Amino acid sequence: MNIVIAHFNSAYVRMPGGVEKVTCSLANALHRRGHQVTILFRDSKLGHAYFPLDEGIPEHNILYDDDGNYVIQDKLPRPIRLKREFFRLFSAKKAHEINAVAKGRSYGPSIRKWLDRLHPDIIIATSMPSAKYVVEDAAAEAPVITMIHSQPSVQFEAISPAEQRAVGHCAGIQILLPSGAAVTRQYFPDLPIHVIGNAVEIPDWQADLGQEKERYHLVCVGTVNPNKNQKLVVEAFASLAARFPDWDVEFWGKADERYARPLREYVKKKGLTARVLFKGLTKDVDGDIYRRADLFVIPSKREGFPLALTEAMAAGFPAIGLRTCPGVNELIQDGKTGFLVDGTAPAMADAMARLMADRGLRIRMGAAAREAVKTYEADTIWDQWETLLERTVAESRKE
Repeated sequence: MNIVIAHFNSAYVRMPGGVEKVTCSLANALHRRGHQVTILFRDSKLGHAYFPLDEGIPEHNILYDDDGNYVIQDKLPRPIRLKREFFRLFSAKKAHEINAVAKGRSYGPSIRKWLDRLHPDIIIATSMPSAKYVVEDAAAEAPVITMIHSQPSVQFEAISPAEQRAVGHCAGIQILLPSGAAVTRQYFPDLPIHVIGNAVEIPDWQADLGQEKERYHLVCVGTVNPNKNQKLVVEAFASLAARFPDWDVEFWGKADERYARPLREYVKKKGLTARVLFKGLTKDVDGDIYRRADLFVIPSKREGFPLALTEAMAAGFPAIGLRTCPGVNELIQDGKTGFLVDGTAPAMADAMARLMADRGLRIRMGAAAREAVKTYEADTIWDQWETLLERTVAESRKE
């Protein structure tokens, strides 16, 4: 098959996000199975994906011409931006509509040019706006599958009429977990819904949680921002630090400084600067994080299908997350592969203390976590994607 992945989200070049990781992993997997794969993206910068891509997978920025000139402004004209922000005060849907329509007019001709060059058999849109630009503004003739990377109950609340209309004309929609099917059906009653989780690479090594160590590490992986909610972990650990003097906390990920700065000040105030560490980004996730870790915590308020969580579980770590967090509360089996807690510091501290104090419990839950995520083993997920794409292409050719 000749496959185009349409990634027209807000950023792509050197973007270390979950959507970008899924995009690159899927492209690599399909390419290795013998398919022709091209990634079309938009970004004000020229460059390449943050995550590794196999040779032979082209990346084309639709905002630039063949000579590398920036010919389509990604930033909307000021009057449209002012109009969008005015309406955002009253309706998120109306703001999304203004954005989608204006950007679609701008991007559509360039996307169409690339589709005419590539003649894809099928297109995977990595978001609902991407589907809108491809289906309505570029008038794509190939069937389109739209990916949903967040929980539909969260993401669909602000969907614009233009995006909903475009996705409704796609050949199908992919969601990550079965719990999202009912809401998806409310918005898209006539659209085929395909439940395919994110692929999990099960490492050939497993965390040795039984070893005696001088320092033990509780790790949290993700952008340091309000939704990821790292403050909850800091507050919980502050109440435990004296009781567990051989434990440290490591936060891995890019920091939103508006959120991270006061968090660092709180850590300093509590005298924990040497024990609560903000480590930043890494490309060696196994070496820098998981081979040194002992316990994984994901305090996020909202997630779709958190890759960091499944990577940690695949390596054999128990995990702690919020009972109210979509995605997390379906992947962590409370009391078996980790703990689900209420979103308070005392509740988080209690779960952390139980695992920090009990090596045997960490070992048992870590082994159960590794077994649980085998449902999402990479080859299984790529088989599901390949089958979906081949079936969709075959059905489109019958019409």
